[in-house]
Amino acid sequence: MYKQEGKRESVCVTGAAGFIGSCFVKNLLKRGYIVHATLRDPENPAKNSHLLSLPGAKERLQLFKADLLQHGSFDSAIKGCDFVINLATSLDFHGDAVNNTVDGTMDILRSCKKPKPVKRVIHTSSLAAAYPLTEDGQFKEVLDEACWTPLDYIKRKDGLSGMYTLSKTLAEQAAPQFGAEEEIEVVTVLVAIVGGPSLTPIAFQQWNRLLYEIMVLSSKSLLGSAPLVHVEDVCSAHIYLMEHPSAVGRYVCCSDPVTVADILNFFRKRYPEIPLAFGTEDVEDESNKVFVPISSKKLIDLGFSYKYDMEEMLSDTVAFAKQMKVL
Repeated sequence: MYKQEGKRESVCVTGAAGFIGSCFVKNLLKRGYIVHATLRDPENPAKNSHLLSLPGAKERLQLFKADLLQHGSFDSAIKGCDFVINLATSLDFHGDAVNNTVDGTMDILRSCKKPKPVKRVIHTSSLAAAYPLTEDGQFKEVLDEACWTPLDYIKRKDGLSGMYTLSKTLAEQAAPQFGAEEEIEVVTVLVAIVGGPSLTPIAFQQWNRLLYEIMVLSSKSLLGSAPLVHVEDVCSAHIYLMEHPSAVGRYVCCSDPVTVADILNFFRKRYPEIPLAFGTEDVEDESNKVFVPISSKKLIDLGFSYKYDMEEMLSDTVAFAKQMKVL
């Protein structure tokens, strides 16, 4: 494996305070890594207490202040690290989120070059950057690592969805190019819709609202699917790709490509008492859609195995929501 046995290595996790980032910190500490976690406000107990209370945090976790909008602010956090897991992205869609995300990603990669290059950067992207359309608008047979969302298609999308898709696509295109030019290994992970329990209630509530919005958007899309993955599988996949010597390029991370109708039916049968943010009237006739398979073959062929399916992911999400009294 890429990880050196007998040597305690260090990993910088950017955007560590959120739903996915917190899970990364937890799992990296559990595996014995020294972790440098970046937050925009590391002195705020509301943002850091769930990280500082993790097993191993006292001995091996250090918090750093960093912001995508501040040039060079990731230098201190990345300095001396063997690996970087880059989750940081701009969510201020009222501002210039697209340029902020792309410029911030490039700034993080520049920090990875100095003074001593990191071994590998794992850049978190999204399946939004891999819509399976050709330039002339035809569907491809499968959504896999060869798919790139056409910019013309993105320009037809409005609001949050369009800006998010554009920022993820452009950042993911720029990162490997920069890595090749600067001789930094950059591996990207195309993540599906993420569910499961969270270490931070605030992040969970924000994610919960976004999940429902994305599911509604998915029901209106031509793709006919709502790709899902458990947060623990996301973390495991990133760490696996970080450690594996043969990891290269892009990897789809989606354990369960299901339809929106599948999700609705699951909730109706398992949790009929839960009011959903959308219903049958919001879901178009899926017989009119092209269901494009989503392939994680490249990741699985490398030796990775998913542990959670749709029902486990959604059940864990509901259990945590009830625990936090969100439902």
